[in-house]
Amino acid sequence: MVKTTLLGVAATALTVKGALASPLGVVAEGPLDKLKQNVDEKKEQALTQSRNALDQAGARLVGGIVPPLPTGSPPPSRRGDANQAKPSNADTAPELTPGPPYRRAFIRRVLIEAAQRHQLDPKLVLALSYWESGWDQTRLSASGAVGLMQVLPATAAEAGPGLLGRPIDLDDPYDNADVGAAILREDLDNFKDPTMALAAYYQGPTSLRENGMFPDTQQYVQGILDLAGRMS
Repeated sequence: MVKTTLLGVAATALTVKGALASPLGVVAEGPLDKLKQNVDEKKEQALTQSRNALDQAGARLVGGIVPPLPTGSPPPSRRGDANQAKPSNADTAPELTPGPPYRRAFIRRVLIEAAQRHQLDPKLVLALSYWESGWDQTRLSASGAVGLMQVLPATAAEAGPGLLGRPIDLDDPYDNADVGAAILREDLDNFKDPTMALAAYYQGPTSLRENGMFPDTQQYVQGILDLAGRMS
């Protein structure tokens, strides 16, 4: 396209040059001015088309190199008592669009019932679960945390008998929600504050007492509190 336009400009320029070289070029100022104007217009058109072509080619090149941004909820956190909080994208709130409607309704009911059993704010439990797993009971983290509340098997083996009085199956959404809510309830009882309870759920109570909130823990807590405010 650009090549064709430039050839047109060149042809017009030759016409003007020929007219200027001829005897008529001295007296035919009106036609010459018009020809010169045409040259200028075609030149500008060629430059514009060149820029557009280069922009489109650049966009295609970038699109082929840079992968699309991922969508969905942030990677889940891990409860533990290590002296360092786990990596998290806690400053980016997920969109509230997990799964088909019937599945959302089921998961919400399971989580709300667990929150009510442990006398927790259902919106807080819903937000915590969504932030951790996107309400995906099949979510399995790289470190082995499982399900809706992203509970580690070792934690569940202790918390099930200790907090619920029974062993639990993390692959069962009811048990997963129940033990996660029980852990959050214990953290709330120990720290007397929802903000600190969320921090303990993420960072671990021992680490929280010894080190205070790490920066990513603060982002995690604020993200869940903001998300809870959006829950209906």
